[in-house]
Amino acid sequence: MKRTCRVAAFFEGGGGPRTLIELEHVWVDLDGRTVLEDINFSLAAGMFLGIIGPNGAGKTTLLRVILGLVRPARGGVRVMGMNPDELKHELHHIGYVPQNVLFDPMFPVSVFDVVMMGRACCIGPMRFGRKDDREAVEESIRMVGLEGLEHRLIGELSGGQQKRAFLARALCIETRILLLDEPLSGLDLPAQDRFMDLLTDLKRRLGLSVLFVSHDVNVLARYADEMVCINRTMHFHGKPADALGSERLKEAYRCEFDFLVGAGGSGHTGTGD
Repeated sequence: MKRTCRVAAFFEGGGGPRTLIELEHVWVDLDGRTVLEDINFSLAAGMFLGIIGPNGAGKTTLLRVILGLVRPARGGVRVMGMNPDELKHELHHIGYVPQNVLFDPMFPVSVFDVVMMGRACCIGPMRFGRKDDREAVEESIRMVGLEGLEHRLIGELSGGQQKRAFLARALCIETRILLLDEPLSGLDLPAQDRFMDLLTDLKRRLGLSVLFVSHDVNVLARYADEMVCINRTMHFHGKPADALGSERLKEAYRCEFDFLVGAGGSGHTGTGD
């Protein structure tokens, strides 16, 4: 798929690293309740930005604001130089890995089919994938290390393999920005490490800019260039080394903080890969 003119002009202009996502004084109200309050941060090209905060802090809502699925009550949001409402074909450049992908494990859909769903925006409605679509899917499957499992049913994979399949789905378009919402949930510690090693390798090889949402301070402190901590409002924005032990981070996590930092990981086990 060829780049749209607006995106090509945005990325190919002169100067230093581009600001791909920018939020300025963003407030969000849902059902008459303020869920995000005065949020300010930016994602530069090539950056790995971690968004941390306890469960229920508004992190998923923040991603929905960036994707244009939720409108802020006030404040400004720019994605690739545009308002999210203006993103049309440009959405092809944003890969998204949601927190929970609900599916019937007995439903007969293969890994190949799942990854091909990521090409829907390129193929169009009521059309079948072409040769270039199939090649893009096969390349994405190879990049995440699932070659040979293309025809395996998604429900037959381990939890870690399923996460990699959904990562491949997010990468099989001309992805420049990758948004991930708690992608490590349900994985044990070895599977988490394998996923993060894969992600950082793909970021380097593909030149991705990553916005990674998690409640786990320790994981993102190891990988992120910068971290933003929110619990409705922003409590911290800075380098990971400054985050651990920060009084503002403790305030955001309250009683959860000691457990998360002391556990040396997510504090739970799940399905590996």
